[in-house]
Amino acid sequence: MKLYIKYIDNNLEINSNEIQSVEIENKRYFYRIVDDLYTIYNGNIVEDISLLDDNNNEINYLNKFKIFVNYFDFGLNSKKYSNDILKCITNNISDENKDLLTKQYNKIVNIYKNILNDVDLPLLIDSEINIDNVTKLMKININTSKDLLSNLFILIDSENLFQTKNILIFINLKQYLTNNELEELYKYSAYNEIPLLLIDSQSYGTTLNNEKKLIIDENLDEFMLQ
Repeated sequence: MKLYIKYIDNNLEINSNEIQSVEIENKRYFYRIVDDLYTIYNGNIVEDISLLDDNNNEINYLNKFKIFVNYFDFGLNSKKYSNDILKCITNNISDENKDLLTKQYNKIVNIYKNILNDVDLPLLIDSEINIDNVTKLMKININTSKDLLSNLFILIDSENLFQTKNILIFINLKQYLTNNELEELYKYSAYNEIPLLLIDSQSYGTTLNNEKKLIIDENLDEFMLQ
């Protein structure tokens, strides 16, 4: 895929084999690009930005981008991820385990019915069995790490497992990772076929392994490195 930004001369190659990095030394341009991508992330069209397939046909980019700025909270336990986890778990429950869960749930319902008999109100339990509702009771969350790279791996694992087909966009991630860690991230995303785009507000020099880099300097001159 190609990300076409009208006010940038070079198209950005988005694929899982080679990570596209953009380093923007001009602060106003950096803000403009990130702001436009955030606008798309929030479900709105930006006329200056297009996403093209390998045949240069335009792709609908809404619900295609995920942008990350806060590396202390990836939102892995947000409602969106919780719904994906619930769906994944439900699809993986065998018929045998569904029967076991149903029997245990009925036992819980019967206990609560006895409790409600002592309450001076006409209370009713909806005792219809729904495996989704039973799973929700467990409040299952992703167990994140204190290590940033580990959490990035978990993020990629979740995208791979849920088959969301998102492009993951990281803002100023290079401030937090060493070059070796970045290369590990690049390899992991390539292995899992998850496309990444890194956008940073300063230049970090030459490219790393599996990285294609566009540098935009203070004067808006562009340099593509491979």
